[in-house]
Amino acid sequence: MGIRALWCLLLTALIDASGSDWLNCAHIIECHCKWSSGKKTASCVTAALTEVPHLASDIQVLDLHGNPLRELHEDAFATIELLNLQRLNLSATHLHYLHPNAFRELRILIELDLSGNDLTQLSPDTFKGNERLRLLVLNDNPLGQLVAEQFPPLLHLKKLELVRCHLKKVHPFAFVNLRALETIKVHQNLLSYLHQDTFNLPVLKTLTLSDNPWFCDCRLRNFHEWFLTSNLGNEEVVCRGPSDKSLLSWREFKSEDLVCPPTAVTSPSVIRTEMGAEISFGCFVRGDPIPHTFWTFNQKQIRNNTNSDTQILINSHSVGQFNEYRDDFINKSAQWINITIINITSEFSGEWKCTATSRVGEASAFLTIFLPKARMATARSAPDYSNFFIAAGSMIAMAGAGFIATCVCWKTRRRRVPPSRSFTDQEKKLLETSLAASCDRTSTDMGSSYGFEMFDRSISMESDNQHCMEPVQITIEGPSGSFPPPPAEFALPAPYGNIFISVHVTGHNEKYPDLLGGGSTLPRRSRTCLLNPTYDNMGPRVTATGSSTWSLPGAKPEKNDDAKFSVPAPTFSTEFTAL
Repeated sequence: MGIRALWCLLLTALIDASGSDWLNCAHIIECHCKWSSGKKTASCVTAALTEVPHLASDIQVLDLHGNPLRELHEDAFATIELLNLQRLNLSATHLHYLHPNAFRELRILIELDLSGNDLTQLSPDTFKGNERLRLLVLNDNPLGQLVAEQFPPLLHLKKLELVRCHLKKVHPFAFVNLRALETIKVHQNLLSYLHQDTFNLPVLKTLTLSDNPWFCDCRLRNFHEWFLTSNLGNEEVVCRGPSDKSLLSWREFKSEDLVCPPTAVTSPSVIRTEMGAEISFGCFVRGDPIPHTFWTFNQKQIRNNTNSDTQILINSHSVGQFNEYRDDFINKSAQWINITIINITSEFSGEWKCTATSRVGEASAFLTIFLPKARMATARSAPDYSNFFIAAGSMIAMAGAGFIATCVCWKTRRRRVPPSRSFTDQEKKLLETSLAASCDRTSTDMGSSYGFEMFDRSISMESDNQHCMEPVQITIEGPSGSFPPPPAEFALPAPYGNIFISVHVTGHNEKYPDLLGGGSTLPRRSRTCLLNPTYDNMGPRVTATGSSTWSLPGAKPEKNDDAKFSVPAPTFSTEFTAL
């Protein structure tokens, strides 16, 4: 007996040691494992975990509130063998992606909290396999809408919370697989209409609808009537529109007061056609109660007319195949009022009016028909260009004659331009001496003023038809001495025809006047000699100073001058060609 008791004591110690492993929370400092309400609980609240911790497989309650998990991938709990979870808190874990099979193997999961995350949509298969789920919290997720069969068959789900989920649209079959639902919370969303079958569940006891922008018109009529007769809650639900029902409680009016004023739209709004054509146009009308619709033209109501040349046919077409679970409820009363005009004439051109009336209002739409006015076409003859060519030829001839006359006048005036007379008498006499030597090849005594005077008379007595002879050479003689050579710009061949004179003669007397005394400027002489002296004052000038004596080839001095002129034989001779 003693040995058996010892073995039992050892086995109990081993079991206790192995059973206490879950309490250390896999040595994760931020997690705390304990017994709570008779269940093994692991609390890892705000532990900065980015993934589900690998804890003991017998953990039944796991609280991961406030951890930045962000994503849950396929079999996120089955891969770490957390298959005994009954309660799972994933609130405020920044989830924006949730794989449809993330909770697939959690067969005994009873409560799941996904509130305060960033989930924008849920796959209809997200909770498949969680058949024992009883509480599902989805508050504060921007879901926006719920599609048909949004949830898989969850036969034990009792409570569903969808508060502040930005819901604008809920399909009538969104909760069709949640037959055990007793409480649904959809308050503080963006709902304005709901179908009367949306929450038509067999055991539903509580439904919260407050703080939604309900628009109380004909589209809400059936749901409003269902809610008042279902007795699913005592909360106060009010309208946000239309203006005549704003802030009114649902219990303050009857379903018959929920109506939709008529609306009318023409298609097309403008028609352009021609005489004798066939046209068709229509008016789309909606409203509840169904409005009465008619067309008017020139303030007269249009009716069917098939007795004249122009036939008018009016037809009404209701919108068929209305799906109350998919289409807008107001479209149930929609209809087209169409008009066909055969062999249209100008009398139907103008503005047409479509009017829809009911006991709750009136609506109008307009359509305009344009018919172009008939115009007479006139034939055009080919243009005659003969006058144009005659005028152009005359202008060209006049322009040519003017050009020729201008050229002739310019030539004539150019020949009559008077020569320059801007030189001094001494310069003129000096150049005239050169002209006489070149043109007459006669010698004249230029040693005195008398010689210059006689030379001027001889020039004036010549005939006007005398032509210029080739120029002769002028030799300027003088004693050797310090006479500088001509500047480089006067070296031959020069680009211009100036005569450079630098002469100094000593020993002359009064009979030979100093022609260059005080300086003399000799201009360029023209190659063409006219009978009258011509002085070209264009081009450079050269000033020569000192005394000079001229001797032309073949000239003979007077006898009385020989004794007075005591200049030795010339030792300096420079020859320039008058150009």
